[in-house]
Amino acid sequence: MKIYTPILNNIITALQKIIYENYYSDKVLEYLFKTNKKLGKRDRSIIAETVYNIVRYYYLLEYLSADKSILGIVNYYFQNLNTLNQYTINEITSNADIPERILLSFNDDLWNEGIQSLGKDQWLTEAKALNQSAPLVIRTNTIKITKEQLQEELFKLGIETIENTECPEALIITNKKFLSQNDLFKKGYYEFQDLSSQKVARFIPEEVLQNAHRIIDACAGAGGKTLHLSALKQNKGQIIALDVEDKKLHELHKRSNRAGCSNIQIKPISSSKIIKRLKHSADIVLIDAPCSGTGVIKRNPDTKLKFSSQNLNELIYIQRNILKDYCEMLKPDGYLLYVTCSILKKENEDQIQWFLNQHPEFKLLKEQTLLPSQGFDGFYMALLKSP
Repeated sequence: MKIYTPILNNIITALQKIIYENYYSDKVLEYLFKTNKKLGKRDRSIIAETVYNIVRYYYLLEYLSADKSILGIVNYYFQNLNTLNQYTINEITSNADIPERILLSFNDDLWNEGIQSLGKDQWLTEAKALNQSAPLVIRTNTIKITKEQLQEELFKLGIETIENTECPEALIITNKKFLSQNDLFKKGYYEFQDLSSQKVARFIPEEVLQNAHRIIDACAGAGGKTLHLSALKQNKGQIIALDVEDKKLHELHKRSNRAGCSNIQIKPISSSKIIKRLKHSADIVLIDAPCSGTGVIKRNPDTKLKFSSQNLNELIYIQRNILKDYCEMLKPDGYLLYVTCSILKKENEDQIQWFLNQHPEFKLLKEQTLLPSQGFDGFYMALLKSP
């Protein structure tokens, strides 16, 4: 495969920013493509695929390459492209001469935390699963269209899908197409949302969800779960979307308008007064807590390089403060749904146990861990009831 110098230079520039300057792959590539308008569709595809593959297997490629520089690793990657595919790399894992951590390309801190949390055998299973590509899943916006209608309309555009019985609104894309460029997306008929993420809103019992007058999505971000809740409620009741980042809420505002969600009220958390004003006002509080993202490494392989135990401890502290402060927004007999996209027990079961020790008046109704080896993103969900 012949790689032209401009493409190679862009790949090296991107990897230097990701590996040496600690930027995230998606942001680096987004900026790169915005500032290099002359790059064609094929060039962008080669750059993106190469960058993600090298980030995903950085430690293995560094180990195998005689030249440990970014240029040396990139050259080694292209020279051995025919054998360095995901199947061959999975087979290499039987090579006793290379440490398992290097073979699967995880940094020391994440490797050790994974073993401590899940045990070695389970962690190896999940680590291998996290090196696979994430399936592309969309969620039907049932405010505007049925899943069957959407499936038919997508098929007319040459987009093939299959259903999933666990998530009624989900469609799994089976062929690669530019799904954000068509009129169906622009009209708000669907959103991109992984299957595991779609299970969050449905973790709330249907009767509880439909009887809720006010739902607070306390860490709404760009609002994937907010929009799903709105669709399940068919624009009834009130959903308040909170977040500390204005930029994410701005994106939620655009997505909400596109989706036709009229029951969402967006509020930035500019001070602790926002939380205090909402005290004892919500039937349901969803806390999609900031976390290590160890369950979504399939789509964010940077985590394998950037994860640190120090950062994990900082996140645990933040999660506890959020639980402690945001549970005050619940009414008596309200429901608290705690969610992370992590598979580490320190952020999940241990946090819920800590919260219950602090608030024994709360009752844990159910919890569930979705593992990457099950085919989609890793998630944890716990549903609690207030006194």
